[in-house]
Amino acid sequence: MVYEGARSVGGSYLEFLGATPIASAIAGSGDLIGYALRFLSGLLASVYASSAIIWGFTILGYVLTTATLPLLAFSGSWEIATLLYLLERVGKGIRTPARDVILAELTRDIGRGKGFGLHEVMDQIGAVLGPAILAVAISLFGFSRSFLILLIPGMLSIIFILTANRLYPSIESIEISAPKISFRGLGKSFWIYTFSMIFLSLGYVHWMIVSYYLRNKGILSDPEIALAYLVAMLIDALIAFPIGYLYDKIKYKSLLITPISSLLALTILLLSSTNHLYAYYSAALWGLTMGCYETIMRASIADIVSPEKRALAYGVFGLLYGISWTIGAFIYSILIWDALIATLYTLFTQLISLILLLYLVSIK
Repeated sequence: MVYEGARSVGGSYLEFLGATPIASAIAGSGDLIGYALRFLSGLLASVYASSAIIWGFTILGYVLTTATLPLLAFSGSWEIATLLYLLERVGKGIRTPARDVILAELTRDIGRGKGFGLHEVMDQIGAVLGPAILAVAISLFGFSRSFLILLIPGMLSIIFILTANRLYPSIESIEISAPKISFRGLGKSFWIYTFSMIFLSLGYVHWMIVSYYLRNKGILSDPEIALAYLVAMLIDALIAFPIGYLYDKIKYKSLLITPISSLLALTILLLSSTNHLYAYYSAALWGLTMGCYETIMRASIADIVSPEKRALAYGVFGLLYGISWTIGAFIYSILIWDALIATLYTLFTQLISLILLLYLVSIK
């Protein structure tokens, strides 16, 4: 609720504060910081092989998110707002690999596709409620003060993660692993998979760019942009468990939908200048792509690499994915104003991603 609520209007809030288009890409580059920290925290978790480290990173990440985004209410300038969005990504980056290691262990008996899918559904309940609450708050109070409402779910998230830690303090797959680092053991399949996701992210337009575009073009109002993001998160929630179940049945073939949905999301967004309903259709496809990423793409890593390599694999994957998605954000901040070039660029990146995924399926 906290970070999805704030991010739903991220680009439009920066535009409201007088930022240029490149500022939305800078804010989007927070994902690079977050993914780089995923690599660092995954590396440290692998080195020290400690449940305390795993839980410590997870808890610290939740605390940082709660401590930063409500402060958007007092930002006053796009520079400070951008800094706060970047700091939130630090919290996300610190907690994600550690959290996924916990999930990979806890879901081993029920099927990782279903387990990660269930987690994503619960995550997306908040991702739907956050933008919805913020849209109402913006309608009533305007941009700035509305961010203060995010303090409430933020404090609740900290209470719940601390409770989870008390209920399951020891991560067995970490405690029994030897504390060593080797990138060679990640395997050929991991690298093919990672490069396919790199090309996917290069052509997967960042929501910061989307929301800036929608406001700059006058396609949707500020509350409507938050609602469009709500649509994306709702689709994300609805697809998570079914796609996770499908993954458990057909494994990597279920990944093939993601490059196609990413391409359609951008194409339909560019048509929204003639019909504002297309903005919601684009948001739905954007959410479909994100739902696949958050569910089956994470579950795939747990199945591709051995248990002792998971924390490192999540970190390496996250770092490379973050670099490519950030590069893509800067590219889109320039190309999105030319519909034909933006479409051709997206078609190229998603086609390469699809080819690599097809190759992965053929060798697995």
